[in-house]
Amino acid sequence: MKSLFARLASNVGLALGLASALSLPAAAQCLQLDNLDNTIPCGPAQTVVPQKNFQHQSLGICWNNCQVGSTATYTVQWGNLTQMNLNTAGVSSCAWYGSRVRILNGMTVVWDGNLHLSYARTWLEGQNSGAPLQVWRYLVNGDLRIVSQNGATACGTPGCISSATPVMRVTGYIDYAFDCSTSTWRRAWMLHHGCDAVDHAPGYPRAGTFHPGQAFTFVGPAAGFVPGAGLTIESGSNSSESLRRWDATALPARCGSEEQVLNATISPLNMTCMCSAGPANYYEGMLMAFGANGTTVTPFPGSDPFRSFPIGQWTNPSVFPGVEEVRWNSNEATFVDCTGVGRSEYYFGVTTAGGFPAFSFNATTPQAPLSPVFVDQCNSVTLPNGLATRNRPFRSDHMINLNF
Repeated sequence: MKSLFARLASNVGLALGLASALSLPAAAQCLQLDNLDNTIPCGPAQTVVPQKNFQHQSLGICWNNCQVGSTATYTVQWGNLTQMNLNTAGVSSCAWYGSRVRILNGMTVVWDGNLHLSYARTWLEGQNSGAPLQVWRYLVNGDLRIVSQNGATACGTPGCISSATPVMRVTGYIDYAFDCSTSTWRRAWMLHHGCDAVDHAPGYPRAGTFHPGQAFTFVGPAAGFVPGAGLTIESGSNSSESLRRWDATALPARCGSEEQVLNATISPLNMTCMCSAGPANYYEGMLMAFGANGTTVTPFPGSDPFRSFPIGQWTNPSVFPGVEEVRWNSNEATFVDCTGVGRSEYYFGVTTAGGFPAFSFNATTPQAPLSPVFVDQCNSVTLPNGLATRNRPFRSDHMINLNF
């Protein structure tokens, strides 16, 4: 019997060959390259990967002192991903998107906001049948504006909400998966607003003491999701996946090509609670990454470590994303890009662990199995000046994609 990898590779070849033979446009192909990998060091690239709107039954989680406090169910509506047009000629920034997100408690809209999405990467996942799923990941951030305080979270209105600041900054991610055998879509996502030490850190806008022991998460789909579950921590060494930059010195931003990772490590440091006194559920480590074209990601004296926090786990092995853990993460590092330009900055992102078996998918190398722990982060800066920021919405011009 063929292995899952062999069956997946066979089906991938068939799907791409059929699309080529029929001269189908890119939008009609089951499997679509994102065109961000090429052989030109520091070279330019271009991709267009918009996605359609959908609605999810989701779970709201209130965290008290680093552990699950209470939960509630919500309906969350994600709008179409629209390209970000940032100049007077209407030219779009490469791989930057916007989506309107509305969160409803019953029939009542409690949060509404236009969120920013930075495209991260694509890969394939294998089902038991061997038919591939293609997954596209985006990292998300932005402000959700409170519309109603009636059940705004599972434990009331966050203490940072006021008439002067009626918004809550969230960070997270969304995965869109297309099933090539059934032509159907699945999604998995998470939005998180951390406690004061995370999302109201001193020295930046919106700093203060508002909810030092509380944090708030929305996650979907709700079906089969267990909040707080998951024991995976990010550690070890690997040489798969990529680093990437945008040229955003003048907007609209232009994509750079993916730079192969030569070596990336996360070394464990500590377990702690970032949010008052509670279980030591925040994992801390030291992240370092080195790219084939000279890009480096390294800590600097006094920088915050890599941190991650377990949001929970999906438990249905038959439905995307499978049995998969999700963790919110952050990091502070100096990113020196392939042109030699360096900047110290904060990063926000996501870790997922487990799920269906995953395989690389790009134009320059054959498909190969990927390690099951995906770590994806983008930097938090104001552009085009490139100033590091926290606590508020941001744009990104650096992307880190790693597997462990």
